[in-house]
Amino acid sequence: MGLELEKERSRGLNLIAISRGTLMGAVASLTGTLLMAALFYFTSLSERAFPYIVSFVLFLSGMLGGSLAARSAGNRGLIHGLAAGTALFLLLWLTAVAVLPGPVTSGMLLKKFFLLASGGALGGFLGIALLP
Repeated sequence: MGLELEKERSRGLNLIAISRGTLMGAVASLTGTLLMAALFYFTSLSERAFPYIVSFVLFLSGMLGGSLAARSAGNRGLIHGLAAGTALFLLLWLTAVAVLPGPVTSGMLLKKFFLLASGGALGGFLGIALLP
């Protein structure tokens, strides 16, 4: 009976784990963005570095969210990480549209999607690979 329950649990996606990973990724993204804003304000960093730093923060946020999602699920790390990264992209995109409505370039959207999805997938892989 216990083996059947374990097989049943491992078939589908764990939506609670994905939600936790998405929420943690959003918190990490907000925290990283605020830290980078303070860094730019209090130092003499060139504004040309800003897009690269934002991309790095997005990638790390997706990676952290994907790692937490995969660790919470305990299986299917790539799928859970990718799902958390994609959900984080949708959450950030919908928030941006609600706060700052305006024209959106598809190139920028694809770049952010790629950063978050690949970060989530890598984080999901690491979250499962580093399980004790």
